[in-house]
Amino acid sequence: MRLFVAVELPELITGALRELMQSMRRDLPGLRWVRPEGIHLTLKFLGETDGGRLAVIAAALGGAGRDVAPFRLRAGGAIPFPDRGTPRLIWTEIEGDLESARRLAAAIDRAMASLGFPPEGREFKAHLTLGRVRGRSRGDWRAALQKTGEQARGEFEVREYVLFQSLLSPGGSIYTPLQRFPLGVLAA
Repeated sequence: MRLFVAVELPELITGALRELMQSMRRDLPGLRWVRPEGIHLTLKFLGETDGGRLAVIAAALGGAGRDVAPFRLRAGGAIPFPDRGTPRLIWTEIEGDLESARRLAAAIDRAMASLGFPPEGREFKAHLTLGRVRGRSRGDWRAALQKTGEQARGEFEVREYVLFQSLLSPGGSIYTPLQRFPLGVLAA
């Protein structure tokens, strides 16, 4: 099973991102867009994992968020990555209580490292990937982002994190929630 841990977004945010991506499709035809219903805030990618380990993974994840209270984040507009030269990604930066988001990601990372998953080698950067540039991008992506980037703004509360299964398909990845974990509560 291909697994990852993430924060699901409310429909208000995914709807705004869907509209943003539709606006940008006309101006930026060289991008491979993420399906709006699949946009999430990734906290930890676990990769290919034996399905027999699900119970152990869920038990470790259940305790990871017990010391993190629910917190608020904001989608901060569409930006390129990297910001100089031709971008590889278009994403929405996340603002708000980033310290709580980092603490949650670090706690999940430690919990999964205790089960043998490699720890993250880089600092957690909260973002929502919207699209990936294929080859040389066409269109004036800077102008398109300036014109439409404000549409991606919106605030949401993080009250839980989710263990997802990712199924790769020709039409894009399909994400299935396997288990939800509330923040600030030691799972039973």
